[in-house]
Amino acid sequence: MKTYLAIFLVGCALGALVNGWRLNANMADLRTAHSDKLKEISDKALQTQQSLQAELDANEKLWATAEAIQYQTILEARNEIDNLRDAVNDKSKQLLVNATCSAAGSDNVSETGTDSSLGERAAPRLTKDAEPYYYTLIEQIVTMTAQLNYYQARCE
Repeated sequence: MKTYLAIFLVGCALGALVNGWRLNANMADLRTAHSDKLKEISDKALQTQQSLQAELDANEKLWATAEAIQYQTILEARNEIDNLRDAVNDKSKQLLVNATCSAAGSDNVSETGTDSSLGERAAPRLTKDAEPYYYTLIEQIVTMTAQLNYYQARCE
């Protein structure tokens, strides 16, 4: 009986040893499969990140170009306004305003009579104090319009 018990114990030990080898081989296969799957996921994530970065870089170049164009538009408008201001100041151009002259209290109109012709009246103009504000207003309108166009385009 002791021999049967010894044979049984040796058989169990050999079975456990063989089963351990088999389980180790299965675990190695699972580790390899797991490593391959992780590498595949990692490669896919890297490709996605690279494509998103390329798209971001392209968009940044587009926005930089659009911003440069808008900035150039603002500079050109400011130069045009400055040229207009200089031309009005050196009297090569006149700044005329669509306005009406009141009959009383105007420097160019007599207060005594009412004439039906406009020949004696000077063309309406901005006062010297109002001219700088006029140019500033035009410049601010052009700047604000360009900025609005830029940000509206960016939000679309």
